[in-house]
Amino acid sequence: MVDELSVGLANLGQEVIVISPYYDRNWKRATGYLETDPAGIHYVDNISIQLDSLYTLGVHEGTVNGVKVVFLHNSEIFPVPYPDADA
Repeated sequence: MVDELSVGLANLGQEVIVISPYYDRNWKRATGYLETDPAGIHYVDNISIQLDSLYTLGVHEGTVNGVKVVFLHNSEIFPVPYPDADA
């Protein structure tokens, strides 16, 4: 739904930016998967945010179908999209 809405708005001439977690491991348990993605998402810089403590997030950006995509990476905050059900 996010894909269709964001591309539709971009096609209407709107500036669209989608921000998403860049999980340390994807659903196939692979790491570094954005580096090989054909969309050409690339590392830009790091930012620091204060939550319960100070965290550094890697920022990865690109443009897909007219939509700017930004992925934020931190293995502690975003380890995997679907955590295991076991302890």
